[in-house]
Amino acid sequence: MIFLAQLALRNLFRNFSRTLITSVTVVFGVALPILGWGMVDGLDENVLRASRTTITGEILLRPDAYPTDGIEFPLSKAEVVSPELAAKLDAAGAWTARTVFPARLVKGMEAVRASGNAYDATTDGTVFPRDKWEIEGAWPASGASEVVLGEGLARLIDAKVGDEVIVEARTFPGAMNALTFRVAGVVNTDNAALDGAGFWVENGVGEGLLQLDGRRTHVAVDAHGDPAVAAAAVGGSGWTARTVQEECADLIAANMIRRYALLFLVGIILLIAGVGIANTVIMAAYERVREVGTLMALGMKKGDVAGLFLLEGAGMGLVAGLLGVSIGAAGVLYWQANGIYFGNAVRNAGQVAMGSTLFMQFRWTPILVSWCFGLGIAVVASLWPARYAANLNPADAVKAD
Repeated sequence: MIFLAQLALRNLFRNFSRTLITSVTVVFGVALPILGWGMVDGLDENVLRASRTTITGEILLRPDAYPTDGIEFPLSKAEVVSPELAAKLDAAGAWTARTVFPARLVKGMEAVRASGNAYDATTDGTVFPRDKWEIEGAWPASGASEVVLGEGLARLIDAKVGDEVIVEARTFPGAMNALTFRVAGVVNTDNAALDGAGFWVENGVGEGLLQLDGRRTHVAVDAHGDPAVAAAAVGGSGWTARTVQEECADLIAANMIRRYALLFLVGIILLIAGVGIANTVIMAAYERVREVGTLMALGMKKGDVAGLFLLEGAGMGLVAGLLGVSIGAAGVLYWQANGIYFGNAVRNAGQVAMGSTLFMQFRWTPILVSWCFGLGIAVVASLWPARYAANLNPADAVKAD
């Protein structure tokens, strides 16, 4: 076996440029799925992080009749957080109640539809890391008719800190109401959907605008333990609880399409690599007919001849696969630590619940699968050339030109 390995290694370097060109395809075919899988896993994490830190917490509760599509926000479905539910929430972890409502924001001649968030200033920061949000200006003073605009929304109506805007919204009883607010701040929460269409007012001010009488539409919880267990514990009492994974299930399912597309692309690349390896090995077999005939005449068995060419193909796959794994894994680890910043490309994306920085996710499974698949393609591609070489007639092969 050592002798065969030495022969295979010598033969690979005999036509180094051809071996190199073939190996590059394998390197690319192995590195691409590792990078792609790390990016798609990063997209999953990005969506969950954006939702967890701005909208849902670990668990989000809505009134039972309230829609869960994240598009409709009917104020008429709002409910009061009962003492029974409050006790469950206290046991589950930190929690805060919000009222999300559809509104129209008017500044001068500009008017846009927006999503308002009436929040509890004393508890909102215990669930959401508002200290990590970038704000120009400040959050509204207690009881003041002030509003904080999402960065994209402020840009859309050309509003700055200190400007006045009119918020038009339908009250809980159903009447239209409009109040003038001073823009206290412009915030970037790193959630494109929220920053592009959201604004914030304090619950006390929201009560006056919407006539809520203590009703709320959303309760976000930062659970102490397992979110799924906590969600089951706090559900009921007229409210439906869902974990952040359940809230983002549709977006994560959409990422599976990207995974399938990636696998299809990688399959094509590795198929091309397999054809290249087969071509390289069969050309080597044709070029070395007399050499193979001589070896067989000297006593080399058919199995050893086949093994020789299989080793050449496997050697290309092994080395190129390891290089591809190294490149792919290094890229994932680098972008897991540093992230890929998309900036305004995400902030201008509209209703997309994702942050502007994508952090890839490192996992061993894609690395092992990609390397084994690349090596397997190389071995399979070498089977026919190996069989051809093993079936040469030694007498005819020795006399071949």
